Parts: sequence; C-alpha cells; structure tokens
Amino acid sequence: MEDLYIYTGSFVVIGASIGGPAVGSLIAGARSIPILLMAIGGVGMLATAGYELLRTDPEEFTAPAIALLVLAGSACLSFLGTILSWMGGF
Repeated sequence: MEDLYIYTGSFVVIGASIGGPAVGSLIAGARSIPILLMAIGGVGMLATAGYELLRTDPEEFTAPAIALLVLAGSACLSFLGTILSWMGGF
C-alpha cells in the first residue's frame, strides 16, 4: 500500500472525527469557542489532506514507518473515541 494513502487517509479520519461532531453541534445551535475551534481544525485537516493527496506524487512520497504507524494508530483512537462518545454520551 502506498504511504501517501495511509498518511492522507489518517488525516481524513482524524479531521472527520474532530470536525464532524463540532460541525454537527454548530448546526444544532450550540455556540462556543471550543466547538468553533474544533470545527475549524477538523475542516482544515480535511482540506489539507485533500490538497496533499492531489498535489503529491505517490511514487515520490516517503515517510518513516514509525510515523505512519503512530499516525494510523492515532486515527484509530480518534475514530474510536468519536464512536464511543456518540454511543454513550461520554
């Protein structure tokens, strides 16, 4: 599997996990600075991942294996935290 797709896919998952619930709260009418910052950060991560995916040649992209492992693990934990928060209201 190409390193670029793991890299950008992890950023997409993290951005959606952070920004998705925040944007949902903003749409529902909840207004606060932390929610606004989470929404901006999540959307920014999604935009950055998309830009990186479109502008980078997958054959030339390199990243250390440990960095990809940590990033993929962080994406899994972020997604798990979002699911648990949604299911249990933690």
